[in-house]
Amino acid sequence: MPIQDQISPLRRVYVRAPEPEALRGWREYGWRSAPDPGRAGAEHEAFRAQLVEAGAEVVVGDASASRDPDAIYTYDPVLMTDAGAILLRPGKAERRGEPAIAAADLDAAGVPVIAALGAPA
Repeated sequence: MPIQDQISPLRRVYVRAPEPEALRGWREYGWRSAPDPGRAGAEHEAFRAQLVEAGAEVVVGDASASRDPDAIYTYDPVLMTDAGAILLRPGKAERRGEPAIAAADLDAAGVPVIAALGAPA
């Protein structure tokens, strides 16, 4: 029986690596300083290695997130359920393209999108 909570061991996890092009949009997204793409990439690789070591299958999304550095935060635009993904609607206007990015990534991984929130949510 599938378990859906925030404390059970991860079996499969969706992540997005920091893209150098996306990181260039840091000012528009309210980041306090410019990120170091090399360091961000290395930290993300280490994070993925820890997930694999913990026994999770890591699904790395690769749909373009041009100039959206926040797209690395995959928890925000999607709610995962046992039946599939529910696309959310970010409050930050700049992030409103992220659910479509996540949908493309999840579709490629065989995860169905079962619902999506739209305006005014």
